[in-house]
Amino acid sequence: MSKHVQGLAAATILTMLLAACQQTTAPRTQAELVKVQLGAAGIIHAQGFTGDVPDAHYDITVRDSAGKVVAFNGTTFDPSGAGSTTLTLSHSNEFAQTLLLPKGAYSFESRVKDDASSAVLLGYGPGSENTATVDASSSVVRLKTHAVFDPASSRLAPAMPLSELYTDSTFNLGLYPKTAPVSGQSATVPTSDIGPVTYMLGNSTDGVLNGAGSKIGTNVTARGTAADSELNVAASFNAWVYNSGTDTASYQPVTLNFAKSIQTNVLTADMVMPSLTVAPVAPVATAYQDQVTTLSGSVSDDVQVQALRVYVDSNLVASTDAADQAGGAATVLTDGAGGWSAPWKPSALGTADVTVIAEDSSGNETRNEQSVTVKKQDAIIFVVPHYYSVGDVVIGDNWAAGQTKTYKLISDGSGELHFRLNQGSTHLTAISPTGNVIFDGDATGYWDFYAYDAGDYTVTITSLQDQYIELEPHLHSY
Repeated sequence: MSKHVQGLAAATILTMLLAACQQTTAPRTQAELVKVQLGAAGIIHAQGFTGDVPDAHYDITVRDSAGKVVAFNGTTFDPSGAGSTTLTLSHSNEFAQTLLLPKGAYSFESRVKDDASSAVLLGYGPGSENTATVDASSSVVRLKTHAVFDPASSRLAPAMPLSELYTDSTFNLGLYPKTAPVSGQSATVPTSDIGPVTYMLGNSTDGVLNGAGSKIGTNVTARGTAADSELNVAASFNAWVYNSGTDTASYQPVTLNFAKSIQTNVLTADMVMPSLTVAPVAPVATAYQDQVTTLSGSVSDDVQVQALRVYVDSNLVASTDAADQAGGAATVLTDGAGGWSAPWKPSALGTADVTVIAEDSSGNETRNEQSVTVKKQDAIIFVVPHYYSVGDVVIGDNWAAGQTKTYKLISDGSGELHFRLNQGSTHLTAISPTGNVIFDGDATGYWDFYAYDAGDYTVTITSLQDQYIELEPHLHSY
């Protein structure tokens, strides 16, 4: 995001550093105010989200112990109640606000809105889950936010493409809960924000559920009869759902359905090979030793894609097959719409032959091959992702005073290069792909280099003191 809301993995913190304001005068007409530092601990990523959440910000409503909304004049408590009743944490304030509040108990209701329109409720944190007591001592409260489930954008669908379904065919049915779309793209609701999932067949003759399933899907075998030739599966669970006409969400039951006709009593020969694409390895068919390269593409079939496997120099490195994964192969991830991706971390220098094989349910195979040059890194290299993508790069390390590191940031030119230092005192030099110095000076915080060219950017950082530093390069779309 122009500073994200990331990692429903890393956590947003309201750090309340509380210290009574010094008063030397006689009794006041309002309660003693306390300094409250409202912000994030470390890097602010998706709070209650997965890595594909769009650029977003927090709108926060503060209420006192009586449930009355607190107003602010700027960031200072307004006893008249005429001030602003919404606090915003966004890129513009580095997701931090310093407030002055009277001592007391408060709740913090948060709404996560998209930056593009501020109209899409991506996440919601009820005040009942976010409370703090403001007094003269230091305290910390963790802000809990839940991704808001959008039924219209969510799917119960085959994990691998399934064009035709035959009796006794077995496949994985994936559960894909999503948020409402922003610019046509929906973020994935994390498993932590949905309840246990129950799967049910429409009729007992539809098929067999192979196991209880999970929050990511279930395994199904189709059966069907002459009188019942459709497989129906329902997935029921609780999720945080937008309350129409409000800026809130509540935890409530939802159901997603899947239906597919079953071909029964059919004798057929499948002579069609799967369709497979593999995106060229970037940049320019180059990978780097001991750096993870993500291979990706799409796959489809006229009947059913059974498996997809990735080989490097004839060695299996990734697969959709659980048996291959049990043998040490990495997992090929699928999105339920034909897209796939797989990690590869080359260990040897030189030329590597990458082969991807797609297999359908009849055993037909399609192969895609490409050669990739594996080079030794002469700097710490990162292919810069878009903020907020699955490939977000966050580097955290302890630095000694005077320690210098050089980073090579590889941009595909699809956005403007941004670079963030979470804290500390450093000197930073940035050189563009054409050799121009685009920054040279002391740096702490968030830097827009106004750099759009594709290619390798060289960034050298020198720590000016002993400290822990987090770095985060990313691209923002035009």
